[in-house]
Amino acid sequence: MDVVSDVGDDEFYRTARYQIPLVVVLINSSDKSIFNIIDDNIRQTDIIQQLSADLIVVFLTHTDYEASLLCMEKIKKIVDFTYTLDEYKGLKPTFIKNLFIENMKMLGVYDGE
Repeated sequence: MDVVSDVGDDEFYRTARYQIPLVVVLINSSDKSIFNIIDDNIRQTDIIQQLSADLIVVFLTHTDYEASLLCMEKIKKIVDFTYTLDEYKGLKPTFIKNLFIENMKMLGVYDGE
């Protein structure tokens, strides 16, 4: 998760410094084509990274919570996946870890820290 954290740090800094919205989305899917499908359906300014075979993180820059829901629902019409998202509002960079834990709880695979 170091690379994701590095990218996240840059986006978190910009968000806090310039007071712009940012939503981070964790996506779970066993569909091997999901990365490309998501990449084709987000803007060039958004960032997508593969964390594992089934887990992807997406940074939706300059996007508020409501707009991110519309984006994810549009993609869900194309391919099936589960997701957890949260709007970053100047929290500490442990934000990704907390979102990851929330995602694992939602999937019922979280066994504590």
